[in-house]
Amino acid sequence: MPYYDYQCKACNHVFEKNMLISERKKPTEEPCPECSKSEVTLQLATPYHGDPWHFAGKKPDDGFKDRLKEIKKSHYGSTINTW
Repeated sequence: MPYYDYQCKACNHVFEKNMLISERKKPTEEPCPECSKSEVTLQLATPYHGDPWHFAGKKPDDGFKDRLKEIKKSHYGSTINTW
């Protein structure tokens, strides 16, 4: 399920919810969790384009790196980056 960002127009409180796509507008029909006013809007975010390893904050473990090195050795002329 994707995460959606919402913002209250009255108090500018920003919050995030993990919702089904079909239910993404449901929080806009409910009051703000911070000030209890019903002026919540769905915020549109720019999708992230880039390296998924850096985006997730994870690096491949040593086992993965070792496996890449094995593949590179067995394929002459391989351009796989093994770090």
